[in-house]
Amino acid sequence: MKPMKTKSRPDIRALTRLVPSSGNLVQGQSELAINPALADAASRIIAASQNHYGPAEGLLELRSAVAEKIAAFNGIVIDPEAVPLQLLITPGATGALITISQTYLRSVSALVFEPYYPYHRHILNELGGTTEVLPLHSKNLELDSDELRARCRELKNRKTFPLRAIIICTPANPTGKVFNRSEVETIAAVCHEFDLLCIVDEVYEHYVVAGQPHISIATLPGMWERTITVNSFSKSWNISGWRLGYVYGDARLVSALNKANNVFYVCSPTPLQRALSEVLMTDPRYYTDLRESFTVKRRFAVHALEQVGFEVYDSGSAFYVWARIPKGFEDAMQLNERLIDRGGVAGVPGNAFVDGAEWDNYMRLCIAREDGVLQGALKKLHSAIMEK
Repeated sequence: MKPMKTKSRPDIRALTRLVPSSGNLVQGQSELAINPALADAASRIIAASQNHYGPAEGLLELRSAVAEKIAAFNGIVIDPEAVPLQLLITPGATGALITISQTYLRSVSALVFEPYYPYHRHILNELGGTTEVLPLHSKNLELDSDELRARCRELKNRKTFPLRAIIICTPANPTGKVFNRSEVETIAAVCHEFDLLCIVDEVYEHYVVAGQPHISIATLPGMWERTITVNSFSKSWNISGWRLGYVYGDARLVSALNKANNVFYVCSPTPLQRALSEVLMTDPRYYTDLRESFTVKRRFAVHALEQVGFEVYDSGSAFYVWARIPKGFEDAMQLNERLIDRGGVAGVPGNAFVDGAEWDNYMRLCIAREDGVLQGALKKLHSAIMEK
């Protein structure tokens, strides 16, 4: 009997290198231009030689600006000067997730929803924990509350790697799914029932464009005490290379994270923190304009994709497009090879974000590109698909 072949999974960074920037709908970063005021502030601060160590928890001026942002957009009051700490600046959301995993998730497990963001799994696995997967169902990516409870009950009291946390990403990478109020309340109730931490990745909160509003689970009754919220400026300020993010929550949970934050990173980039603190809350329309511009991008991208046969998931957010590939192609891996070979354009096949084969006919496309680049990439995609 021949051994079963393991199906290959795409390497997102390797895919990025296979296409020119004009056809890169692969990598999940914003490639829009930096905000001019932010660039000016960084240049001035670096030139003034303000380039030295800062406190591990982040500069007070940035933590104060972030606390103002959290109050404005999440309805949560944070004291940036509180001791023990309620808020840390971290090297991106990834840095925050690493400190959480090191502090709370060694030798235990966390549940993620499939399709999932691969780093939510990789980080835990590298730091001595593990992840368990709960699939979302149907083309609408629905959460089955009974299945969630049964899975948590099964995992909570097992001897090895007992369940300690649920990780929820909303809006989600890769699908853009905005978890609705009923789903968020279900997750909160399950966290209470089984005494679990809730780790919330809200990196894409400002890309919610329609339908369900973004709901911060920490605002639900009784959830502040068991929720750790992670966020980043990489996407919303087009500065993924700056490595600036943050994590906040009840001081009993968050203050303990600063030990790992200090040991692993010493501090986040000091001059860049200072620059962002000057600009972050100065423009009251900044996030409104961001959302409006991405609404237009998504509308254009959806129209272009549907013209060549994609079935686009109505996610309610606009950083990614998650879509079923046109009929007639074996799977998204095959289609992506065609796009690369014939058009110099690519997305990410759906099997990069799952364990099984259910989403083999889906793709993630990142639309966080300048309008001309996005339009050109979609034209390349159109030509590559329609070419006989």
